[in-house]
Amino acid sequence: MIWSHVTGQKKLKKQLKHLLDSKQVPHAQLFTGDSGYGGLPLALSFALQMLRIDSSQKINKPLGEKIQHPDLHFVYPVVKKGSEKIVLANDYGLDWAAFLNDNPYGNYANWFESINVGNKQGLIGVNEMNALHKKIYLKSYSGGNKVCVLWGVEKMNKEASNAFLKLLEEPPEKTFFILVAESSDQLLTTLVSRCQLVTLSPINENELLDTLEEDVPNRQSLVKQAEGDYRKLKLLIENLQNKADEALLIKVLRTSLKVRGDNTAVVELMAWAGEISVLGREEQKTFLLYSIRFIRDAFLLNYSLGDLVHYRSENGFDIHKLGPFVNSENINELITLFEKSHYHITRNANAKMIFTELSLQLTRLLKKASE
Repeated sequence: MIWSHVTGQKKLKKQLKHLLDSKQVPHAQLFTGDSGYGGLPLALSFALQMLRIDSSQKINKPLGEKIQHPDLHFVYPVVKKGSEKIVLANDYGLDWAAFLNDNPYGNYANWFESINVGNKQGLIGVNEMNALHKKIYLKSYSGGNKVCVLWGVEKMNKEASNAFLKLLEEPPEKTFFILVAESSDQLLTTLVSRCQLVTLSPINENELLDTLEEDVPNRQSLVKQAEGDYRKLKLLIENLQNKADEALLIKVLRTSLKVRGDNTAVVELMAWAGEISVLGREEQKTFLLYSIRFIRDAFLLNYSLGDLVHYRSENGFDIHKLGPFVNSENINELITLFEKSHYHITRNANAKMIFTELSLQLTRLLKKASE
């Protein structure tokens, strides 16, 4: 099997191998799980095996080169860069290969960042499905299977979803579809019902640990913070995402605490909301999830439960100082506040309104703890 780009997921690898060996591969499968669990590299490795690619010839090649095969097709969210009337996944073929070489565990924000689309929200439109329909009914180049990997199917609009559903209902012979999504919640129920569901779990901690060099400091702590997510582990090592998220959170916390004695701080809160609202949706979601962990750790420290805390400041912040403002009086409401904000951002609500409300509610809840 060509699993060299897949970290962990031993159980799923075994299941997929059984499907191949027994020739029971369903015509449509839906891989779901956080991007850092490896749905995309797992799907690609499985697709390559279905096409009988010789692993000995390509074992050392990067993933972006391995996927160059005339019977392997791709659908993924794209964005118009200029005045194009229609833009398709094929138009981003070189960018896609580079993305797979550099960041196969990347999420949608990483993909959009790699193609320099700014704040635009990528999608999979009906034109993509029409193009796929034409390609998928052509004769196989090699005379065997044809495979289509659809990544980011949550970004498929309703018209595209209905068009793809028709394709799933009457698939061409020896044609297989592998859908990859972080969650099936936003997909048509009828579409999900046409697929065999493959659910990825967090990667085993020991398997993540094996990916790190022995000289990486705090290896065990980093792996625990990653929570089974390989992409998150890489981010933690680079200290990039955590540092940015921590700085944003510290800024709003300090400003919220100032509001009680300085009404001009409300203006600063509005400025903060404006600052974070221009970030990409995936970055905003990552920030909110980080904030939940941060507040949880502050709460645990406040109750002398430091052994359960994995927090490590990238900005020299002393989280103990937050202790008096996070306690049993407000912890549930604080967590709920960030969870609801994450939910609304996921549903594409107005980001500035969401973060404005979040910052104002923080002021109320932090005050509640100190009363």
